[in-house]
Amino acid sequence: MIVIPTGTDAPIYHWPSATVALIVINVATFFLVPPEAFNVDPDDEAPATVAATRYERYALALGNGLHPVQWVTHNFLHSGFLPLAGNMLFIWAFGIVVEGKLGPFKYLIVYLLIGLLHGAFTQTLLLRSGLSGHAVGASAVVFGLLGMCMIWAPRNELNCLILLFTGFRSFVFHWNLRYTTVALLYLGERVISILWGGALGRAVVTELGDLSGAFWGTLLAIVMVKARWVDCEGWDVFTLADKNRRLAKDWKLRGERLDRQKRNLRPRRSESEGRAKSAEDRAAAAVQRVRKLIDMGDFAGAAAAYDKSARTLERWPPQAEHMELIKAMHAAKADVESIPLMRAYCRNFPADATRVRLKLAQVLIRERQRPAAALRVLAELPAGGLPPDLDAVRQKLAKQAAQMQADGVLELEGDD
Repeated sequence: MIVIPTGTDAPIYHWPSATVALIVINVATFFLVPPEAFNVDPDDEAPATVAATRYERYALALGNGLHPVQWVTHNFLHSGFLPLAGNMLFIWAFGIVVEGKLGPFKYLIVYLLIGLLHGAFTQTLLLRSGLSGHAVGASAVVFGLLGMCMIWAPRNELNCLILLFTGFRSFVFHWNLRYTTVALLYLGERVISILWGGALGRAVVTELGDLSGAFWGTLLAIVMVKARWVDCEGWDVFTLADKNRRLAKDWKLRGERLDRQKRNLRPRRSESEGRAKSAEDRAAAAVQRVRKLIDMGDFAGAAAAYDKSARTLERWPPQAEHMELIKAMHAAKADVESIPLMRAYCRNFPADATRVRLKLAQVLIRERQRPAAALRVLAELPAGGLPPDLDAVRQKLAKQAAQMQADGVLELEGDD
């Protein structure tokens, strides 16, 4: 199976100059320091020996001491055309995403740092392994960039062309895979290769190198996003996980609130089921039900319960309880939702509704942009019959409403 990346939906804010430069450097290095297999000259062995020595000098030596220069240089050498082409293809696919978030200069530093950390770790790990030979290739850096994409852009997708060969038949698919899915597929394949190769006694240096690169790239991505050295615009794996946790918590609380609401609204029977409750009991229960909904923050439910009880119960609620419900709504910052309760209070208890009318007019002006409705409420106040402090409030509200009308506020008439 051959996977060919063709595009991505991740945001790319500038032309990926550093990614292109790295691809050019890798290709140029392939011809300037070609692999040993391409330096065999049957007529003249001396130049081949010199070239092979130069290639081995910059490749990552295994089991032969520590060579810090090789920790960087081996990432730019390749053993053949196919490894070179594959690595460059995926450096483009993953590098443009990382460079898009870091910019070219920081991206170059991260690219080199992944390769350096991988080279140092691998050479140190295999220092006394008894292995001999060299390791080359940019695949570890490719896996490091993939790990960074997995942390920084888990929801973004990589457009892939899949070529599947089975016997004498071939199949072509075009899939859009999230970077998380791509990372899990490739990392899972490397783990399986290590287990299978270990069971067969085969060296698994390449697979270990790729996992090493993925580890260092993922670690750098985590450190940088936690230290806020990179802006993932809220789409990194940690922010998304936090959003999912908050959403799950909100849904749980919403479900619990709805359950409580159903229990509170469910009719309750007294010990003698067939006997109807007295008017006083039903009125008190209705007040308690509305107050519980207010305390739970379900202001729309409280307004609906109030309206239902007001229509079905005679002279409900009593003045004192009515005022307590209005105050509870205001204390919960539900001024707009309290408008129906304040209007009903003004109708039912006009002689004691001066302060309620002023508050109603204030809410209509500031919260609902209803200057005409506010002026109608203020007109119901007795002219000249207010204490000086309340009359000053009335005049101020009337002036604000008049100014809004003069400014051409478009008022949508309706029953609040």
